[in-house]
Amino acid sequence: MSTLFQCIYTYHFVKKKCYYCDFVSYEEGSVENYINALSKEIELYGDYLKRGIRTLYIGGGTPSYINEHYIEQLVKKLEKYLILEEFTIEVNPDSFDRQKAQFYKEIGVSRLSIGIQSFDNEVLKKAGRSHDSAQALKAYNVAREYFENVNVDFIIGLPGESWSSIEEIVKFIRENHPPHISVYLLEIHEGTILSNFYKKIPEESYNRYEVLLDFLKSEGYERYEISNFALDKNYSKHNLVYWANLDYIGLGLSSGGHIGNLRYNNVSDFETYYSMLKHDKFPRSYENENTLEREVLESIFMMLRTKWGIDRKLLPILPGFEKVIELLKKKYDFFDGQKLNEMGMDFSSIFFTNLLEIWEDFYEI
Repeated sequence: MSTLFQCIYTYHFVKKKCYYCDFVSYEEGSVENYINALSKEIELYGDYLKRGIRTLYIGGGTPSYINEHYIEQLVKKLEKYLILEEFTIEVNPDSFDRQKAQFYKEIGVSRLSIGIQSFDNEVLKKAGRSHDSAQALKAYNVAREYFENVNVDFIIGLPGESWSSIEEIVKFIRENHPPHISVYLLEIHEGTILSNFYKKIPEESYNRYEVLLDFLKSEGYERYEISNFALDKNYSKHNLVYWANLDYIGLGLSSGGHIGNLRYNNVSDFETYYSMLKHDKFPRSYENENTLEREVLESIFMMLRTKWGIDRKLLPILPGFEKVIELLKKKYDFFDGQKLNEMGMDFSSIFFTNLLEIWEDFYEI
């Protein structure tokens, strides 16, 4: 168990919901009521938070869409617990400007994550994004004026994508070399607007994805996690906590947390969230106290997402797991018994599914 806590807020208000998004988010509602509820949830975690908060991540929805004083209100609520090494906030290009950059800097933000997704205006339009390529570039340039550590997100496989779409991303990276890049292959989730007319991404998108990853490697980017690439070891300290399966507190609708062996998820609707907090209850829809074996297995799954792979000191805790490792080594030449290579990261979903199947044959979890 880590000695310091991480903390994440989830803001679920957005200007416009993207067509591919399956996260809980709302285009309207009372931001003030939600922030007050988050403040109450912080109070419920007071005893835990006394251990200190090493990283703080304010995620979306779109945090940059709401008024700055709400974010300041919550940061002040946490002020006495902060021992910050990293403070990240997510922004969208259409709701971020120099004034907000200055404000975020003043309240201690040290890392910005910008949801660009594409520089192809046709792709952005078809994906339901509320910005265009010019706004994206302007937002990035403003961000770099105020912050050394800036992440940009891209999604490959969106409707309307072509090779020229990838060329625009390549051009941006070559000219700007952002310190950190996250690249995701589009996942189409049932119930999203996109799923009504776009059932699967074209095979060509997988080729484009591989070409982009090869380009990142040629530009000196280190693939330290399946979807994350850094220059000069500008890793996301907050996300490293997830991948090491350490402790973090999730606050807000649908947030998840991990405290000791406890896994939990919060409820996803305002009414229940407010009601439970009003009665001094943690607003959780799910919670489970893991067995030691389950906890170690989850750690192995998360660690295998990274370039460093498994901490082999964990293996003796799981009787029979060495046999699982040996079976997987023989079956997959992209797994060396501790970590996945580049090809293994590309085929990680298949590998993880097989890992779980083999493990279930050895041990009931």
